[in-house]
Amino acid sequence: MRSVPFRALCLAAILSAAPARAQDHDDFEDPPISYSATKPDDAVTQLNAAFAAQAEEIRGWPARRRVRWVLDRLEVPVESQLLVFSKTSLQRSLIGPDNPRALFFSDEAYVGWVPGGGIEITVFDPKLGATFYLLDAKESLPKPLFVRSQECLLCHKRHERTPGLRTRSVYPAKDGEPLSGSGSANIEPATPLGERWGGWYVTGTPGALRHRGNVTGARAEEFEGEQGLSSPLLPDLKGLVETRRYPLGTSDVIALIIHDHQVHVHNVISTANQQARVALHRWPAMRAVLGLPKDAAPAGSCLAQLSSQAERLIEALLCRDEAPFPEGGIKGDGVFEAIYAKSRKADSKGRSLRDLDLTGRLFKYRCSPLIYSKSFGWLPKEVRDLTLVRLSAGLRAANPPPAFAHLPADERKSIHEILSETLPDLPTGWGR
Repeated sequence: MRSVPFRALCLAAILSAAPARAQDHDDFEDPPISYSATKPDDAVTQLNAAFAAQAEEIRGWPARRRVRWVLDRLEVPVESQLLVFSKTSLQRSLIGPDNPRALFFSDEAYVGWVPGGGIEITVFDPKLGATFYLLDAKESLPKPLFVRSQECLLCHKRHERTPGLRTRSVYPAKDGEPLSGSGSANIEPATPLGERWGGWYVTGTPGALRHRGNVTGARAEEFEGEQGLSSPLLPDLKGLVETRRYPLGTSDVIALIIHDHQVHVHNVISTANQQARVALHRWPAMRAVLGLPKDAAPAGSCLAQLSSQAERLIEALLCRDEAPFPEGGIKGDGVFEAIYAKSRKADSKGRSLRDLDLTGRLFKYRCSPLIYSKSFGWLPKEVRDLTLVRLSAGLRAANPPPAFAHLPADERKSIHEILSETLPDLPTGWGR
């Protein structure tokens, strides 16, 4: 398939959105975030600096070699591969059921690639949160290997007014185009599994689970209701995709569920990061108005904002409102699960937050492993410490707050013990 420059692929989307963007000011473009004006300090900017002299050489490599190189450098496992065939990205003209877009992810990065196109990357910056880059093999001008993409914000500017990730489920036509009038839904923790993955390929061990992946239709009505179009897990994608173009021939269901979980948690972390920084930026002026000393701890609306973000972080980390699994659980092909377990942090009893359940829920101990991520560690100390102190108190409480109520006492105890041994830089208020 002929490669098409990103500039050509994105032009229509950019032009159609330009009037709205001119009128729609984003708060994250103001201090202290200054999103577009601030030079990121993230994993991709470090790669740009390290491989500046090789940029043209790398662009000239075969596509799959470039993809593998990016994955290796960002430490993203190829076993995380997902395949999405709906036309729901800037490279939509290349995407379809016979040429899906591949997605790969880790705790720290997300990589997208469609054969014939370029490589899209999302990583995280300590201050800015999610940052977006493109590697265009057909770029003719002297530019860095990875170019920061503002066009990605056309889709990745979330309703909280914070740049973030999106995972959508649509009703796809046979060419991958979302059916007119059917809309689309961002997948959230509570989204039933049966309503997920419209426009995605989904593989695994067939069982009770049926979902909206793997199928296309002519009308939105064909997908709706109990008898609507759906699919079981497919053991492979033979007859649907020329899988030799991709590193793997699968789009594993367990990887999909982990991806859904991570996208939500990363978005909550990114929002908390920016909102806390804004509140703390405004605190000195508020402190002066209140006549408080310079070393006064945040109070008033500043503390209220920090508290609100801490509560949202706790709910996301503890998998509250997680959609239940079908009877009999869910089984993938085991490849992703094995690589996911390799980075587990075990306590002295051998327990880890990366231990999967997969019978009735995703994790055996329902606290997201993203609590170990760099993104969580980069939160302003005020909101990180507040979150962890409240997390500890709730996990140890005889009558826990609502955010903890879905966890039985023994699970709360196990989570607290695991974190006490494995999470660095616990705040002074963390109970033992």
